[in-house]
Amino acid sequence: MNFLAVIFIRFYQRFISPYKGFRCAHACLHKGTSCSTAVLDIVQKDGVWHGYQKIRARMYACKSAYATLQLNTQKDKNKRKKKDNGYDCCDPSAACDVASCAGRGKNCDLPDLPCDCWP
Repeated sequence: MNFLAVIFIRFYQRFISPYKGFRCAHACLHKGTSCSTAVLDIVQKDGVWHGYQKIRARMYACKSAYATLQLNTQKDKNKRKKKDNGYDCCDPSAACDVASCAGRGKNCDLPDLPCDCWP
């Protein structure tokens, strides 16, 4: 059974993974090995049967990494949308210079706060 699992994983790595168009979420987020490589290592070290819990844990970690990447992507999109709409125009590091909003004072986050409020 271990031999078949190794053959299947190597087939996947050679013929499917390069053409699917995206990378393993766990490897992308944590900058480590892909799930197929990690599972191959587990199967070679512990076997399919004894390594089953480790394989499940890795798949769960990959699913969590995917959710984290999706959340980060959504946050980035929202930030870009805010900046494109002019809502994020005032820069607190600009010493509370409301004029830096270039006439968009109505869209500044907190234009009424005094300058001593910024750290």
